Amino acid sequence: MNHNNQRRSLTVFLLLFQATNSLLSSYVQFRRNSPWIYEGAFPMDTYSFPTQQPTSANANRSRFSFTKDLASSYSTSSLQVMVPGRRRARTMSRSEGLSSTPLDCLIRATGLALVSLTTSIIRSIRKFWWCFPMFLALVPPYCVIFKGSYASMPDWWSVVDMDHIAASDNANWIIVPFLGSNIAYALSGIYLMNRFRFFKRSQNGRLEFRPTKFSLLGVWVSMAGLISTIFHSVQALGSYALAENLCYLDHAVAGSAILYFFDTCGVPSKMASTIGAVALVALVVTTPSYAWLHSFWHYLSAATATLWALDGHTRVFDFGSTS
Repeated sequence: MNHNNQRRSLTVFLLLFQATNSLLSSYVQFRRNSPWIYEGAFPMDTYSFPTQQPTSANANRSRFSFTKDLASSYSTSSLQVMVPGRRRARTMSRSEGLSSTPLDCLIRATGLALVSLTTSIIRSIRKFWWCFPMFLALVPPYCVIFKGSYASMPDWWSVVDMDHIAASDNANWIIVPFLGSNIAYALSGIYLMNRFRFFKRSQNGRLEFRPTKFSLLGVWVSMAGLISTIFHSVQALGSYALAENLCYLDHAVAGSAILYFFDTCGVPSKMASTIGAVALVALVVTTPSYAWLHSFWHYLSAATATLWALDGHTRVFDFGSTS
């Protein structure tokens, strides 16, 4: 009799265990297929269950290996960490948690910032190398702020003092043509801007600007002419100390314009180079008759810029059409 009771008790226990295990397996499958529950419905349960679906061949074996699977999933590289106050779980790599300290993150961020800054500087230098002479324009404010005096040109490239010309009887016949020679830059700049379509009239009658590499050639020539006019006006009629400061600005714009022509048009043709060489002679030689020699520099340099731009545009256009 006791033997029958024991057999019945064992049978009932096995049936209850099988039913409980089936319910628990159904719950696990329900948890896998319902990720929204993981976000907050059961916040206290933070275990990671195996994601492999049991096949029909090993279904019975997988039911009784639930504890083993649970232990193996808990020892994987991903740990479920509860975030206080937000009632949701986040996944964090164990190696990340051990090696990523605030100091490591700071070093990595600093390294990335330095690499990005270096790359940006290199790209800017390669693209805008022609504007380096503009740093000459910083010399006058540097001298005023840190030295408390005006900037002065070096002795080997000094500004010619024109006070004796302004005090002479025929000053007007010298200074007016001298300053008027800067009109060559204005004419050259307007011609190049019109030639390369820097501006045009729209259908509404409005003036539209179209800045391109070639259309900006005329802008650079016009800007150089404007600064040259201001500088030489102060040189001939104003303060010599202020003229020396403006000479830095004049050289900054002129130097950047020349390098921009090199970057856009390439090496000038033989004709343009010849005219440019004669213009450089008129620039370097200052005596006698500085005003007339420098006026020739204005005319010849403007002619060189015009011819250089046209030759460069033709060269680029022919190369693009043949390639």
